[in-house]
Amino acid sequence: MRHLALLLLLTLAACGGDTSPVTATAHANATASTTVGGVTLQTSTVALADLNDAVAARYGIERSGEGVMLLVTVRDAAGNGIDPGDLRFTTTASVLPDPPKPLALRAIQTDGMTDYIGAVQARAPATIAFKLIATRGGSRADIATTAELQPR
Repeated sequence: MRHLALLLLLTLAACGGDTSPVTATAHANATASTTVGGVTLQTSTVALADLNDAVAARYGIERSGEGVMLLVTVRDAAGNGIDPGDLRFTTTASVLPDPPKPLALRAIQTDGMTDYIGAVQARAPATIAFKLIATRGGSRADIATTAELQPR
């Protein structure tokens, strides 16, 4: 009961009359992983506003809008870069409660490793659901993850 009272007190203390715009952040970076056709895929999300200048420039991401970036890394079992070969993705994103829409992923080559990125525009607070279907060498794997975009 004490924890509930403390949480309520902190919530009330955080409320204020300031109506100035706030920058959004992913409340918790969502991650998920799977293996398909001998490669390990790991997905992670980050609020666009949380990308530093170097990362945004390397990935060609515009940070001026609100939203979330989905990053898909492709590695071997030891975590080393691996040629994705015939790896294919079908990806959707949904700013709930809206229905899913296709999300294009771009391949990014960095230091001998291949990553795939896509960005979804959304205004905080928002829940963004991602679904990724990966196929390679006749194998298939699905990943579903959700990111919570919260005002700072």
